[in-house]
Amino acid sequence: MTRVKVSVVSPVYGCRDCLVALADQVAAAFADTDFDWELLLVDDRGSDQPWDIITDLAQKNPRIRGIRLARNHGQHLAIWAGLDAAAGDYVAVVDCDLQDDPKMIPALYDKLIQDDVDAVVVDRGTWSDSRFRRIASKSFYAVVKFLTGVSINNIGNFGLYSRRLVKILLMYEEQEVFLPIMVSLTGLPTSQLQVDRGGRLAGESSYSLRRLMTLAIAIIIRFTDRPLKLSVIVGLAFSSLSALFSFALLVMWLLGSFTVPGWTSTILSLWFLSGLIMATLGIHGFYLGRIFREVQGRPRILVEQTTDTPPK
Repeated sequence: MTRVKVSVVSPVYGCRDCLVALADQVAAAFADTDFDWELLLVDDRGSDQPWDIITDLAQKNPRIRGIRLARNHGQHLAIWAGLDAAAGDYVAVVDCDLQDDPKMIPALYDKLIQDDVDAVVVDRGTWSDSRFRRIASKSFYAVVKFLTGVSINNIGNFGLYSRRLVKILLMYEEQEVFLPIMVSLTGLPTSQLQVDRGGRLAGESSYSLRRLMTLAIAIIIRFTDRPLKLSVIVGLAFSSLSALFSFALLVMWLLGSFTVPGWTSTILSLWFLSGLIMATLGIHGFYLGRIFREVQGRPRILVEQTTDTPPK
């Protein structure tokens, strides 16, 4: 009987000191099971230079494979590099800092088979992070939901995905990817399992408030045109208000109510409407920038070397 193979993909950035423990915990997760498994560590070129540890782990254990990107691509493109190289019947995605517990992977598989779905994503439950980090993440999810209409509340990358779903994900050719939303875009059935998020073994999160805001903007621009529609609605609303205000001024002029022209109200109106116009143009500029990146046709992921093949 052929054993089910699970590929565990982990993007590595800023967690050099976690890698040995991560490899040990993944091995322990499958120790008493019938699964065949592999661990793919994708070096996203963090400043802590983890490649030597990755190669050492790969030499000691043939189940561990390393992929080194040519430059920093970001967490989600690093995940895509791992998905592309994964050989398993199912692919699990875990963070390298061990806030995602690899020992839950067999439970995710049981849930996937029981519910007859193509993915089981993890609701991260109660976080052990700082209050500021939790508030920032909740704000991120709220903004994404409001402007995209897609609810990914408290859902991260941790989950187990079928080979069929992975093949569909790899068919997407966008320059920017975001795993939780793109899993929902496949339309394949998914399920959820709540697992409380643990503490970080070492290092600090690379997602500052600024980076979360940048990611939120990128997701909104990538997956919805709602900001463009909102800019049209706001423009029409202000045009209607201007028409009503102009009519009211005309009536007041006919009634002789004007004495001295209002300089302050005129200047404030000009500044406000000019700012609104610039903001609207900025929204359109974001979309033009995304279009520009897509039509360039550059490769979105550049792999420098892997532990399977020596560098050229």
